[in-house]
Amino acid sequence: MGLWQSIVTGFSELIQFCYRITDMAGLANYGLAIILITIIIKIILYPLTHSQMKSMRGLQAIQPKLKELQVKYRDNPEKMQAETLKLYREHGVNPFGGCLPLLIQMPILIAFYQALINFDYVVPAHAAFLWMPNISLPDPYYILPILTAVTTYLQQRISTVDANDPTQKTMMVVMPLFIGWIAMKFAAGLAIYWVTFNLLNILQQLYVNYRNRPELAVSGAAGGQVAIADSRGVKSEDAGSDSAPEAVQEKGGNAHAKSRKKRKKRR
Repeated sequence: MGLWQSIVTGFSELIQFCYRITDMAGLANYGLAIILITIIIKIILYPLTHSQMKSMRGLQAIQPKLKELQVKYRDNPEKMQAETLKLYREHGVNPFGGCLPLLIQMPILIAFYQALINFDYVVPAHAAFLWMPNISLPDPYYILPILTAVTTYLQQRISTVDANDPTQKTMMVVMPLFIGWIAMKFAAGLAIYWVTFNLLNILQQLYVNYRNRPELAVSGAAGGQVAIADSRGVKSEDAGSDSAPEAVQEKGGNAHAKSRKKRKKRR
């Protein structure tokens, strides 16, 4: 038995193991077993995906500076590259941070698919899930492919670096359609895994966006992106500077009042 076949066999055994867990919980179903596997994989990959999402968020925040460098050094590509790398280091951003989780996902998807093709169900009736008669077959009503495309689009939408970039705009349309087409042709169990993983990724991305909201990049008046910094400190400084002249005036008024009182006493 080769290494790859061992991995596929391991996934089959993992499906059976999670199925037994659902059976002990009184909800014996292979669809629920795949959802449970997805949660386990998500927990294992959490550090990688969290690092990727923070990196993408950092890229969103520095987009205005990147565009400035592109304009400033458009006639000097080497200098532009050096300054761009310097900017990445200063902000702790890795532009290739999103590649590793995706590379890890590919063999998982392939192993899942091969494990489901000729899967030996302990109870074949438990291979039915919701409206699907068998998770080893494609969804006959195309509901899962639609959910796959929609969740893929939403995930890209909230994590895209530059929504005005033509390449990213194209990918936001092409990728969901491509994934939806795959979900139409392959086992429904694979689509269950993908939709569940997308939903967990969306929740995680929203959490990362919330935690890094002071650095949120939003569209400016000119259609570009500007970084919003936390303005609480600035407001407090402005308040302090505004109140300073009032304090001086108050002290001056008190001094004049005291001098007038002393003059009256002398008289």
